[in-house]
Amino acid sequence: MTTPVVSDALCAFATALRWEDLPGSTRSAGRRTVANVVGLAVGASSHPAVEIAVAAVEDLGVRGGASLLGRPETLGPTWAPLVNGLAMHVEDFDDTHLRTVLHPGAPVVPAALAAAELSGASGQDLLTAVVAGVEVASRVGNALCPGHFDRAWHVTGTMGHLGAAVAAGVLLGLDPVRLRHALGLAATQASGHTQQLGAMAKSLHPGRAAADGVEAALLARAGATGPALPLEGPRGLAALMAPDPDLDEALRDLGEVWEVEANAFKPYACGIVSHPVIDAGVALRDLVADPDDVASVEVVVRPVVLEVMGVEEPAHGLASKFSVYHCFAVGLLDGGAGPAQYSDERATSPEVVALRRKVTAVTDPSMPKDACHVEVVLRDGTVLRHDVDHATGSVDRPMTDEQLRRKFELVVSPVLGEGTAALWRAASRVDELGSVAPLFTASQRRG
Repeated sequence: MTTPVVSDALCAFATALRWEDLPGSTRSAGRRTVANVVGLAVGASSHPAVEIAVAAVEDLGVRGGASLLGRPETLGPTWAPLVNGLAMHVEDFDDTHLRTVLHPGAPVVPAALAAAELSGASGQDLLTAVVAGVEVASRVGNALCPGHFDRAWHVTGTMGHLGAAVAAGVLLGLDPVRLRHALGLAATQASGHTQQLGAMAKSLHPGRAAADGVEAALLARAGATGPALPLEGPRGLAALMAPDPDLDEALRDLGEVWEVEANAFKPYACGIVSHPVIDAGVALRDLVADPDDVASVEVVVRPVVLEVMGVEEPAHGLASKFSVYHCFAVGLLDGGAGPAQYSDERATSPEVVALRRKVTAVTDPSMPKDACHVEVVLRDGTVLRHDVDHATGSVDRPMTDEQLRRKFELVVSPVLGEGTAALWRAASRVDELGSVAPLFTASQRRG
């Protein structure tokens, strides 16, 4: 039976949440969520999609006092989070709540940063709001998925709207009723479908979610209203976006089990369901003396992998992020899969194209999301096999703080050079800051 007050219960939880309420493990998960996407935004601050977004927004004449990570421009408080969210997601290198396949950092953190600038909030306030936003987005996602995902909704775009509105609303001081109005204003704008995978449009989803979340919170603060039952109403978000929603899931163990702790961080810059296959390629690399010796490759994966990652002949870097064939090839050839492995040049490299054309994908519904089986046959008849039970970066094999820092340095160092360490300190210890101003300052290029 659906709980009729889920919207009110979530808003009451979010507005009552205090830094002191958060267990140490939850605080740590929140810090990691913030640091990860801050680094990604700076690393992608000159990405073509980001340059295009900034140029388009400036054409609209919406400059303001809200800061961009890694860039000198300032924009309006609903436009800066759009650019920051887009930058955090464009390399597909962010975080993932695996149960829902939601990437919560990219919509929630930019909304929180913009609202914190407006309100002068402390780093502790920011981190508490981020945790609240991730909890609401993830928990409503739990209630709607897998049916919501199976209908081709991009969960980051849809649930991200809710999380962004909650994070911004908490920082702007909304009471539970006004926060529910903000939730309704965000829910009516929630959108994003997976037809956009492999295009710049995909990274617009978290950016738009962040922007709409801040806008919803500002409108609610000014007195705009939403419906009493934005999530659970008969024509509300849950009824329309999922075939079998169970909104009781949104409240299960609320305040006791923290969904932000289930947020996993990507070691590879592509769709997360292909990460086991990359792990297998990396593991088999030392057993293949010459890639030309490979006669054939069979990867056994869960069906969702081909639904999301089935591009056989990616023509450019963004499309290669959604090719399980490309993912295995760069894992074996390069021993990793960072942004460089998903460039236009690598997507069309003859050696990569030759190897990925030897890869066949077979689906097995019993295969876990973070697992795979790979079999490589060499020209001399040798058969190499490798099983991945849990991919690197999954909840069962999480990235350590040191691995997360190395990933941060990988993307930020080319932009900030010696300033990378200062940004890491600010981002990974954001709760020690009196405001978010030092974080934005540390993100800027010197000289």
